[in-house]
Order: sequence, then C-alpha cells, then structure tokens
Amino acid sequence: MADVLNAILEHGSLLVVMLALIIAGFGVPIPEDIMLVAAGVLVARGECTFVEALIACAVGVFFGDTSIFLLARRYGHRLLEVRPFRWIFTEARKQRTLELFQRHGHVIVFMGRHMAGLRMPIFAMAGIYGVKLRTFWLYDGLGLLVSAPAVIGIGYYFAKNLPKIMVLLQRVEVVIVLAVLLIGGGYWLLKRRARQRAAEQRAAAQRAAEQRALEQHGQEQRKSLGNLDATARSGSAK
Repeated sequence: MADVLNAILEHGSLLVVMLALIIAGFGVPIPEDIMLVAAGVLVARGECTFVEALIACAVGVFFGDTSIFLLARRYGHRLLEVRPFRWIFTEARKQRTLELFQRHGHVIVFMGRHMAGLRMPIFAMAGIYGVKLRTFWLYDGLGLLVSAPAVIGIGYYFAKNLPKIMVLLQRVEVVIVLAVLLIGGGYWLLKRRARQRAAEQRAAAQRAAEQRALEQHGQEQRKSLGNLDATARSGSAK
C-alpha cells in the first residue's frame, strides 16, 4: 500500500486520484483509502484545497458506485456472469451479500462503503434487488461522510511522515468498522423492536375486534331470544 501511495504522489494529481476512485468502484483492486490519503497529502503540498480534495474524491466515489449500481439494475443477474464481474462475484460473496441484505436491509449500503471486499458486490446487489437510486445515494453518501474527511485529514496532517500514515490508517479503519457495526446493530435492534411493537398492536387490535364480534353476537342472540319469548307470550294470551 505504501508503494501505491508513493507512486500516486510522485506521478499523480487530484485528477488521477479521482479517476482511480472511479475505477475502484468497478471492483478493480485499487485501495480507496490510499487514494483519499493521497488527496490529503496533495492538500498539504498546496496543490489543492481541502474542499477541492473532498469534492474530487466524492465525485470519483459516487461516479464509480453509481455506475455499478445502475449497470446491475439494468442487466440484473446477467451482469454477474460476465467477465470480469464473474471473477469478483464469487458464490461465497453472493451468498454473504444476500445474507447481509436479508439481515440489515438498505442500511447495508451504508455499511458496505467500509467493507472493501464486499463493497462492489453489495452495491451491485442493491441495484439488482430494486433499491431506489435516491436511497442508494443517501446511504452511500452517509458512509462517505463518515470516512472521507477523516482519511483525507490523516493524509494532510501526516503528509511528512508517510509510514505513520499507514499505521494510523489501519487504526482508523478499525474504528470506522466498529462504528459502522454499532450503528448497523443499533438500527437492526430498533427495526426489530418496531416490528415487534407493530405485531403486538395488530394482535391487540385483532383480539379487540374478536371481542366486539362476540359481544355483538351475544346481543343479537339475546335480542332474538327476547323476540321469541314475546311471540310465545302473545300466543299464550290468545
């Protein structure tokens, strides 16, 4: 990873960083975090501002992520059978991605932004299984807001100590993954509790409806018996 960073910084520019992020969105094994760090170092060198670096990285990430999402939505599972996607979408990754969608729903798009090995498969599956584009952008954007400023900041503040950047980057990745897992777990618990509450409310409403039906049936029976009794007394009087 350090060699990739040095090569980018020696021969690259902010445009190269953005293009690399676009290519990475298609599953090419380019470390996205290294590109963000490189953008931060370019800021420290005065080649661009922090805002310019953040915008360029966001454009690169969104273009790559959205492209694979739209391709998957257009071609469906057929896309997964075409090389090079067939090499990336192994059966194990397909199964793992499907399990994550079933367990976490759309929030897995947010989590997928920080799961390097599953990022592209998750985004493709989001397109295949009908996630709306605005929903995809929302969760992908939230995920980017969590990581991009922090990683670009690391590149900026430690531009003169690149070996330390690698150590910090690993620590930041761990923290981000833990935060994502906590957020995802909290979301899942809230969603599960909401489903339980809705089920309890439906069950209570059903019991109340059954009780009202029983009471109404009892009233009708009593009314019918009263009519029969009145008829019987009338016949006896005659």
